[in-house]
Amino acid sequence: MIDDILKTIEKYNNIIILRHQNPDPDAIGSQAGLAAILKAEYPQKNIYITGIDLPVLNWIGKMQVIPAETFKDALVIAVDTANSRRIDNCGDYLRAAQIIKIDHHPNVDPFGDINWVDDSFSSCAEMIFSFTEQIPNFKLTKEIAEKLYAGIIGDTVRFLNGETSYRTLITSAKLAKTGIDISKISLHEDEMSLQVARLEAYILENLKITDSGFGYIIIRKDKLESFNLDEGELDHAVPLIGRINKVHNWIVVSEKDPNRFRVNLRSKCVSINDIAEKYGGGGHPLASGAYVGSMDEVNRLISDMDNLNK
Repeated sequence: MIDDILKTIEKYNNIIILRHQNPDPDAIGSQAGLAAILKAEYPQKNIYITGIDLPVLNWIGKMQVIPAETFKDALVIAVDTANSRRIDNCGDYLRAAQIIKIDHHPNVDPFGDINWVDDSFSSCAEMIFSFTEQIPNFKLTKEIAEKLYAGIIGDTVRFLNGETSYRTLITSAKLAKTGIDISKISLHEDEMSLQVARLEAYILENLKITDSGFGYIIIRKDKLESFNLDEGELDHAVPLIGRINKVHNWIVVSEKDPNRFRVNLRSKCVSINDIAEKYGGGGHPLASGAYVGSMDEVNRLISDMDNLNK
């Protein structure tokens, strides 16, 4: 599979790397890390990363703005994206000559011409590192290692979740061996702004926990806006509920627009991605997401999550 990907990359001068909407450190780390790898290996090629710019993650990789015409006859590589509707692109990618999908979520939508999908990996960044090991005489730099390490600890929540494996730790050790400041990267991902701290206080004060051990919080649009969060900062608060020992699974529901709710689903042990898919979303067994269009749907989703523990 990796040989096929390398042969395909060699055919194109313009390569555009995309990732999913509402990106997390793994999405940006995989996207920017792969771009840095390809720039090092193929300095003569034009390598682009694009999508909605998220300032809170610019320290991992900053997005580029490119004309729609750039996609024509280009190679598109979509990383960390389970299905085509989640690609952070308005549809220009469909003009590409060929699409490669590299992902570690369950393969519910093999939208690529080439699909390298393996959900045994902890993160897409871990997959991208394994990709470098198949490139002859490739030299891993600190710049690349920083981006991939940020992606790995982002998706494993600094090695706390169940997807962390022996391979994950070995990969992380190889990245650390380049001399990157692993403490600085971890602290960067762990730090929060004052507005996020206030949001977390609100969540803890208003959190509901059912008898089954299901925790949930619904943050309506007016309340969400009162925290004056930067784009992407809400995601910093999602793991908080899981630190409560009584909680087995949980959701954070945020009203982005009137009657349009984003739902972050998390679990410590019971798989929840089937529920996310039921409501039009998807993700990992223990970390998924979805958008729903009414409070009735939110309440049904709450009931489904609560029943998982029963």
